[in-house]
Amino acid sequence: MERRQLVESLSRLPVEELAAVLREVFDGSLPWPKEQSFCRNRFFLGVASSDLESDEDQAERWGRWKLEAVASPDPTHYGTQTGPDWGLCQSGECGVCGVGARSNVKHGLCAVCGADVSMT
Repeated sequence: MERRQLVESLSRLPVEELAAVLREVFDGSLPWPKEQSFCRNRFFLGVASSDLESDEDQAERWGRWKLEAVASPDPTHYGTQTGPDWGLCQSGECGVCGVGARSNVKHGLCAVCGADVSMT
């Protein structure tokens, strides 16, 4: 499959399926494999968001960007399911590494350290 076809195929996936596929790819790759013995490193999927802070009658003003890692559904709660097609509407914070997290389910695994994350 050519790169363009791959991009088109991935672009058609619902966000939950896209996240699951990219997680599998990231799990098999390291950004700095030669440094793994002295520097833990990994790829992870994240989202960036910025809220509109101005009113309709004001000049457009946006807030600071917020970065969050996309947590995977916890298999102890969901098995191999990717969860419902709700988008990444659930949010939380990893109690181990402190990374903000997003998911489509209430019980996730941190994309950075793998710890349990409870979402809103």
